Amino acid sequence: MKKSTDFYRIIPFVYLIIGPVWVIGTDYLLYDPNTIFEKVLLLQTFKSLLFVFFTAILLYFYIKNLRDSKLIEEEKEKLTLLIDTMPDCVSFKDGEGKWLQINKFGAQLFELEGIDYRGKDDREMAQYTDYYHDALIYCIDTDEEAWRAGKVTRCEETIQLRDGSSKTFDAFKVPIFNPDGSRKGLVVIGRDITALKETESMLRQSEKMSVIGELAAGIAHEIRNPLTTIKGFLQMGKDKAINLEPHTEMLIDEIDRINTIVNELLIVSRPSEVIFSNKNINTIVKEVIQLLSTEASLQNIQLNLNELEKFDTYCNDSKLKQVFINILKNAIESISTQGEVNITLFEKDENYFAIKFEDNGCGIEESRLKHIGEPFYSVKEKGIGLGMTVSFSIIESHKGTINISSEVDKGTSVEVLLPKYKLQAIS
Repeated sequence: MKKSTDFYRIIPFVYLIIGPVWVIGTDYLLYDPNTIFEKVLLLQTFKSLLFVFFTAILLYFYIKNLRDSKLIEEEKEKLTLLIDTMPDCVSFKDGEGKWLQINKFGAQLFELEGIDYRGKDDREMAQYTDYYHDALIYCIDTDEEAWRAGKVTRCEETIQLRDGSSKTFDAFKVPIFNPDGSRKGLVVIGRDITALKETESMLRQSEKMSVIGELAAGIAHEIRNPLTTIKGFLQMGKDKAINLEPHTEMLIDEIDRINTIVNELLIVSRPSEVIFSNKNINTIVKEVIQLLSTEASLQNIQLNLNELEKFDTYCNDSKLKQVFINILKNAIESISTQGEVNITLFEKDENYFAIKFEDNGCGIEESRLKHIGEPFYSVKEKGIGLGMTVSFSIIESHKGTINISSEVDKGTSVEVLLPKYKLQAIS
């Protein structure tokens, strides 16, 4: 478009040259002293009309092009103004990764104001800023992942600022291809979700504070019962009213119960730092099934694994095993005699896969179902009520969810959703 515009801009200068050449040249060619005056006049008139005709055509296209160019420039200015006023980081790159445009927010964020970025790639741009050098180099890899995915990709990226603070962005990368499949351009949009993350953090903190009262009541209830038993027997032993020796095993059991409660509370209140890596989820599930197969066989319960797909995920495998063991044990314990538990692995959608545990046990009443996961709430007679609390916490740390449905006397279904990849592809 720019080359076309430049061509039309030189038309007036070309016209200034061609015009005199036409007038002088045609006069010279038509000059003949023997020609009748009327004939010369007719030829001059025809020449003038022809000149006016071509001039009018050239003038029409010239004015039309100027008008179109002006409209294009106006639209371009509107688009640039719109992009610059957006509170998001917006940039455009060509098929080779060279920068075409970045809005003011992005230029300020990466300290690129006043720099001629057009035609430069991320590696070249990184040379202009020491502080954001690594962040720009990292874009090379994430851009390539978007190209390979062939669709819109999305991920959360945190950028450290010079003042010590940080900003979290919900980053979208949109690859655009030519009809022949070659790379045409890449649109990158980073939405600042720092305030949203801070609000979510405050909300979670508020929820934690609101549950402290429930925790305190639960702890008092769960620990007071065994303590009352221990204190009663010790008091009677002190008064020599009974012989404690026959009751020592029961007292040890009560102490173990208190110890179990304390350990579970430590997991909930101070989860240890875990290391994440890419693991095959099918392998993790198989190991859990193998671990509990003996317990299931003793109760005549069949464990059936249906691997509809094979998946890798970014996780801590030991923590996921803890979740799956807890869910599978609950399923086994819900079946009185001769039942089965079906474990199915399948693709939920483009972003998530699912591990579903389905049993044909006693089921859970709807009124009790909504309380599962709350501290010290258990549907089992001797349950502590922290197993599912810990499980929900672990899956949440893996950016996943747990969905539970149940029907009394028919069974329970527990579906665990986990993301497929660290960088998620979305449609």
